[in-house]
Amino acid sequence: KNCELPSFDAMEDYCGDLVEEMENWLSSDDFDRAWRECYDRACKGSTGRSDRNISETLLLQTAASLHNHLPLGALERMIPAPDAEFVRGALEAVGVEDPRRAGLQDLEHFEAALVVVYTHLAHCASLLESEMPGMAHAILTGKIDPRGA
Repeated sequence: KNCELPSFDAMEDYCGDLVEEMENWLSSDDFDRAWRECYDRACKGSTGRSDRNISETLLLQTAASLHNHLPLGALERMIPAPDAEFVRGALEAVGVEDPRRAGLQDLEHFEAALVVVYTHLAHCASLLESEMPGMAHAILTGKIDPRGA
C-alpha cells in the first residue's frame, strides 16, 4: 500500500486501516501479555481471586489500563481509553449479558470482552476517519490531542 500520511516514527507503516491494525494487535503475544498484566494489577488488593465470575469493576479497570499498552502510532493516537459507558455499550452490541449482574464467567470470557471493546473502539475511530478525515489527520499527525494533553 502507498501511504499518504507523513512518515514519522511508528506512523510510517500506517496505511489507513485501524481495524486491521487493532485485529493484528489483539491477536499478538503483546496483547496477551498486556491484558494479563493489567488484569493482575487490577486484582491486587481484592479479597480472594478465583478468576471466575469476574466483576465488571475489574473489567473496567483492566480495559482502561490496557489502553496504555497500545502500540505506538495510529492506534495509540486514534484510540481513546474506554470508559464504563463505552464498555457496556460495546458488550451490549454483541449480546453479552450485563456484567454488572453476574460478572464475566471466566478468563476466556474476560479476554473476549476486552477484544470486543477494543475492536469496537477501532471501528469507531475508523468511522471518524471516513466521516471526518481532516479531524482524523490532525489527530494522527499530532496537531490535535483528543486526550487533552
